[in-house]
Amino acid sequence: MNKKGFTLVELIATIALLGIVMGIAIYAASGGFSEAKNKTEDVFIKTLQDALNIYTDSDAKRLSFATSSTCSIEKRFGNVNVYKNSTAITFNNVINSDYAPLSEAEMVNPANETKCNLNAPVSIYRDDDYVYYYRVNKSDLGCLTGEGYITNLPSGCAG
Repeated sequence: MNKKGFTLVELIATIALLGIVMGIAIYAASGGFSEAKNKTEDVFIKTLQDALNIYTDSDAKRLSFATSSTCSIEKRFGNVNVYKNSTAITFNNVINSDYAPLSEAEMVNPANETKCNLNAPVSIYRDDDYVYYYRVNKSDLGCLTGEGYITNLPSGCAG
């Protein structure tokens, strides 16, 4: 007898094999999407850090700083004191500074499309060598995932 075509067992085995391959492909792709979102948010945080660096390089010199130090950090030639600014600064001040490192439209996290809180407080610090630092609580910005701070303060100086 001449049989042409597939048996029911062969069809079921083929469909099961295709299902397994599709499941693996979907699982791998979904992991890639979340990794891409994490990398996108990392790039956005780097953009915020660059804006804060521009602000501290250009406008922080006009700020008033406390007379008592917040902490002391060790540098190459000895310890220096770090002082916190005594003026309330927000991200509005940063984006409206002389060099305008960011616009209000750019204050949206592309990873989750959430607009950042422009009234988020920004703490500016200065050490005895007139090196400027910043610290922003991620949760105050309201557009970033995770806890912690965006900061360039040296370790050992919690602010």
